Amino acid sequence: MSESKEVKPLPPWVSGCVVLIMSLSFFGMGLFIMLISFDVIPTPPENFNAPRIVVAAAGLVFALAGLMIFLGGSFSEEEMNKPFLAWVWFLLRLAVMVAFSSVFLWVGFGPGEREFQTTSSFGGITSTGEGSSFFGRFLFGGAGALFGLVTLWVSYASFRKLIQKSL
Repeated sequence: MSESKEVKPLPPWVSGCVVLIMSLSFFGMGLFIMLISFDVIPTPPENFNAPRIVVAAAGLVFALAGLMIFLGGSFSEEEMNKPFLAWVWFLLRLAVMVAFSSVFLWVGFGPGEREFQTTSSFGGITSTGEGSSFFGRFLFGGAGALFGLVTLWVSYASFRKLIQKSL
């Protein structure tokens, strides 16, 4: 029979470092994307296949996710349930969900041409081809609409919960 070795928990500073590295990575990449989209970091316009505000929304998702990772790792569950942090968490989650949904909605319903690509693999064989614009818009638009509905539902439920807690 094999002996089971007792696993020692990691020291708290290790998890703190992991939280800091992850949060800074997400926040930094999101900020970088937003700075490019707002032309603070110059980028040729022909490199953009979407309006700059849509690219900024994608960057915002990552930047806010980094902030949420930092907050979630920095405060205990008890502290996160205090009114101020509960409202901050609600607003951050709402902003992430709206920004995430908006990118899909723009691809599905926004003006202009779209190019989609299909890739399928079976075993070691991969085929790539041009995808249908209608089907691509349908998938992205449907996903965006679904994400939007989930955003409304989660926001409504969370808002009610926060109001009930404050009464």
